[in-house]
Amino acid sequence: MTGKKPYFSIIADILGTRIGDIVFLYERQIGFYGIYKIISKPFFDPTPIGCVDETWPIRVEIECLNYFPKPVPEDYLFSTKEYESKFWVWFYRKIQGARGINTINPEAAEALIELLVKINGNSINKPSQIKPYPSNNKNLIYLPLYEDGKVKLEDILRAWLIEHIDDPNRKDLREIFGPTEDLEWFANNVPYHVSRKNIDILCYHKNNKYTGFPLRYKFSVVELKRDIATAKDVSQVIEYSKWTAGRLAGSEIETVQPILIAFDFDKSAKKRPKIVISVIEEFYL
Repeated sequence: MTGKKPYFSIIADILGTRIGDIVFLYERQIGFYGIYKIISKPFFDPTPIGCVDETWPIRVEIECLNYFPKPVPEDYLFSTKEYESKFWVWFYRKIQGARGINTINPEAAEALIELLVKINGNSINKPSQIKPYPSNNKNLIYLPLYEDGKVKLEDILRAWLIEHIDDPNRKDLREIFGPTEDLEWFANNVPYHVSRKNIDILCYHKNNKYTGFPLRYKFSVVELKRDIATAKDVSQVIEYSKWTAGRLAGSEIETVQPILIAFDFDKSAKKRPKIVISVIEEFYL
């Protein structure tokens, strides 16, 4: 099972997508193309696609919204201090090496659309040569959850959580993450440092119910442990929270909610204050 960790990391990435999400296509050493939209849930399909090697079994369907023929070169993302600030996720991800799916935050998505327009002016008609991939055997993605009463890998736990994080019927998750309508953005395995450190799950919370305009009022920083959490794990999620406050929340640490989810917690972990510690019912009854 350990040898399959990269595989389950890919699964976690694709399970974080939602129908309606905006998508950009990246061509290595060329740049970013857009704009596309996800139109299906993730699925398995081993049918050969007829190009780019033989099979790509982990899939999600997309459609073209606006076709901009000229790509945004990668170095444009860091051409100004403003863009550098918005594309921090991509910067840290590049340090970690190639990855099939990269989640970018709302500010980065808006900036990428802005750059596409600056380079191209207007989008043109969708290219006529776009054809759907052949598909003969679609199957929903299934996660092997348990082993000796625990989830098998933290990557599987992360994949399951990112898949269900906005499920309105999960009372346990709603108690942790609040109402689904306030989940502005969420991503798994979020890079945040040049030392290749990652936050297991990061969420932005926003609503306009009281102010009349969109207000991002909270950030959730999640650390996951498939086994027993210790005081060291509590310290780790607190460090992630301090970084989030300084980098994303204008140093307002009170707007950052640290969350530690584990099979169980030892006494040293339970004694640490100001942190949400949780056991998810799906795994640990």
